[in-house]
Amino acid sequence: MKVHLARRFVKVLALWLVLLFGFGVATAQSPGTTPSKRKEEAAKKGLIYLTRAEILDGAKKEAKLVVVPGYDEETRPRIIEAFQKAYPFIKELDWRIVQGNDGEQRQLLEMKAGRANVDVMSPHQAYYNEYRKFNPFKKYDLKAMAQDGQLRIHPEMIDDSGLVVWLGSGTGVILYNSKIVTKEKIPTGWETCIDPQWKGKFSVDVKPITLVRLIPRWGEEKLMDFAKKLKANDPIWSQGQTAPIASRLATGEFSLFCGAYLHSTRRLLKKDPTLPIGIVTPDPLGIGLTEPEAVYANARNPNGSLLWLEFLASAEGQRVVEEVNPGKGSLLIEGTIAHKLARGANVSLCGPGCFDRADQLMQRIAVEAWGFPKAGK
Repeated sequence: MKVHLARRFVKVLALWLVLLFGFGVATAQSPGTTPSKRKEEAAKKGLIYLTRAEILDGAKKEAKLVVVPGYDEETRPRIIEAFQKAYPFIKELDWRIVQGNDGEQRQLLEMKAGRANVDVMSPHQAYYNEYRKFNPFKKYDLKAMAQDGQLRIHPEMIDDSGLVVWLGSGTGVILYNSKIVTKEKIPTGWETCIDPQWKGKFSVDVKPITLVRLIPRWGEEKLMDFAKKLKANDPIWSQGQTAPIASRLATGEFSLFCGAYLHSTRRLLKKDPTLPIGIVTPDPLGIGLTEPEAVYANARNPNGSLLWLEFLASAEGQRVVEEVNPGKGSLLIEGTIAHKLARGANVSLCGPGCFDRADQLMQRIAVEAWGFPKAGK
């Protein structure tokens, strides 16, 4: 595998990195702020504040957990084993899978009705705004608990609602076939994708989530202009990522893939390191917050649920995830692939305010710029 940084455009976002990475896993509790004071402050906001002792005592009494995480099923055995090793008093752990759009809609309806039998859930990003309308999340003061060290979660992983933890990252890169593309023609960045020399020789996913993540750096007008230029350069359209990368890019059907998922690529290369695929980290580097998880409002085992979120947000939890899906860990956690890439790149971070509009922006690109009936088609 070859990884190249887009040299001509690399910038270090010093202030952003200091704020983002210098925050630490948990800040110390403010002097004079006691747990009882924190509980009072949380109650005034309609939130719940627990101490670490309360969480651990409660989880030991519950001793079980039902989770519906967003991770791929192949990660299940390793995460369960590592979680129960860290918290051996959780004797029963039921990991359930939500299958496809029908499954997501069924979960949404069950939670609206308050009938879901689950403790921790992942609000699918395609329906995230729907979930936010009725907020089926238990109202813990996660930010304050994380800042005080009651929960060992990086505070910046908790979104603006204060109720959802975003445990992963999705990074968009450019791929090339290293047998076809000579050294002097290795892509230098996004501009390569609209270079006439690659006309009809590169691929783009018809679901443009990796392009949407460039919005914070480019703005909507520049992104739409770029999307139109992509189409004018006659791309080979792809649906999905894994199959096009493995069976079409690797075999030379096209030379470049513009806007590939880093984790899909790294997973393929882990399985077969001989694949002739090179990776370019473009400027800007679009990274989106992914893997949202929260405690369900009607959770029967809420304390164990908090420990589940804590574990997945920890360095150990992130390591386990990346063993199976390299590149899917959070850019906020030191040691993850996204964290390493972000330190040396001009990051376009698609967080709150960006991912809330992701579906709308993908539809606009697909329909207005590319002429499809909708994104993904």
